[in-house]
Amino acid sequence: MHIATPEQMKMAEANAVSKGNSYLGLMENAGKSAAEEICRNFFSVNGKRALILCGKGNNGGDGFVIARLLNEKGISVTVSLAADMPEKGIAAEEFSKIKAIPDITIHPLSETDLDSDYDIIADCIFGTGFHGELPKNIAAALTKLSDKNAFKIAVDIPSGADSISGNCSKGTFCADATITFGAVKAGMLHSPAKGHCGKIITAEIGIDDSCFEEIDGVPVLMDICLAAEAVPIRNENCHKGCFGRLLIISGSDGMSGAAAMNVTGALRSGAGLVRLASVPRVIDRVGSGIYECTFTELSPTACGTISKDNIPLLLSAAENSSCISIGSGMGVSEDSKAILREIVFLCGEKNIPVIIDADGLNCLAGCIDIIRNAKCRAILTPHPAELGRLLNIPTAQVTADRQAAAMRLSELTGAIVCAKGYPTYITSPDGNVRASFTGNGGLSRGGSGDVLTGIISGLVCANSRNIFDDNSLLFKAASAGAFIFGLAADIEAEEMSMTGMLPTDAANRLPYVFSRLGR
Repeated sequence: MHIATPEQMKMAEANAVSKGNSYLGLMENAGKSAAEEICRNFFSVNGKRALILCGKGNNGGDGFVIARLLNEKGISVTVSLAADMPEKGIAAEEFSKIKAIPDITIHPLSETDLDSDYDIIADCIFGTGFHGELPKNIAAALTKLSDKNAFKIAVDIPSGADSISGNCSKGTFCADATITFGAVKAGMLHSPAKGHCGKIITAEIGIDDSCFEEIDGVPVLMDICLAAEAVPIRNENCHKGCFGRLLIISGSDGMSGAAAMNVTGALRSGAGLVRLASVPRVIDRVGSGIYECTFTELSPTACGTISKDNIPLLLSAAENSSCISIGSGMGVSEDSKAILREIVFLCGEKNIPVIIDADGLNCLAGCIDIIRNAKCRAILTPHPAELGRLLNIPTAQVTADRQAAAMRLSELTGAIVCAKGYPTYITSPDGNVRASFTGNGGLSRGGSGDVLTGIISGLVCANSRNIFDDNSLLFKAASAGAFIFGLAADIEAEEMSMTGMLPTDAANRLPYVFSRLGR
């Protein structure tokens, strides 16, 4: 399922028409889908009363189709015109059809009885092109109708909601369900619009996935099914060797927790064997509480970080690994930069996937070319500030369009980029984009990124038998990792609250998420 802006939807509609559909046919299909959804909510619709609020654009045209089809089902239909009657185009063509039906009552909004008891209220006033504030008379009407004890459905998007930002005007319609067409509109997944949509249903009206293929930057919405694709199925014949060997290079004297959370995320996400390479103090702390991990002890610098003198030992350990994670809690120094550079080039030479996070990303700032030059298959997991440093642009520029920034970094490095935030955007060098809308404010604390890196690393490692033949698995694993961690956090927040939960609490919910995935 795609997530589209109004401009992208226009292009997709044009592509659908070029494939043999017509704009009138698309409108008929949209109205039919909405009418069918309405009828599904009632044991019997005969004798029910429906109020259809229509604008003069194509959204209103959808409403005219709905009115005609509900009338055919035996429903008493009132159409309320929130604007002048449409005079041209396909909306006018659909309006002419209902004008000829004597059983359908048509009133301007100012003459509509909003106090009557309706069983069905359909909002078809403004579509995805709306932004700003609703006219006062429409806002007042929608406010009153939103409180009605009726089945309330918004068509394409609730009137008053911005389809890009998710901002809402005063009086925005509050629906029990929103039926949207072709793709979910981006703003519907953001608050406060998300709260006005109710249940979101996406109807395929002739605008299928192929209509989005040639449109740049249209994200695919992550869901349970897509996440499950990245998690290998286990059976009675599998063993630890089936799920790879992960090397985690992480931690320093003052950052042992980063290593522990990285290891926990990886172990909880399916890695067969996990080895932590770090300084003695980190290993002592992690080993005292996590028993499923093995260790490679590294000599520290005077500051307690990993010394570059360990490079030969690290390269030896790395050669025998299916996947490598590097960066969490390492610190930024000449030593850590040297270690990162050697690991990146080894991974390129040996075709070993590498996940780079936190201080590893900061060590890359100013030298991102080494990823592409090494022909290294990498996943980068930056938050907005790290993404800005890697691209040498202000953080504010990143937050203004994180998707574009992530796509740019993928283009420059040849890496998969998991741009953390809400939503998390996952981009690939070939232009694929996914977006994960799981997760909540409970993750807004230190350590969340370390757990996420561990989850992604665990998924990549678990797929190590197939990942050399199917490069798309890196993209799928990064996308699934973001979705799965966010869903674990959502489950945890329901019980513990966003304020009280910790990243490790979400990590401990991972088994419940994998159970939902059937894994």
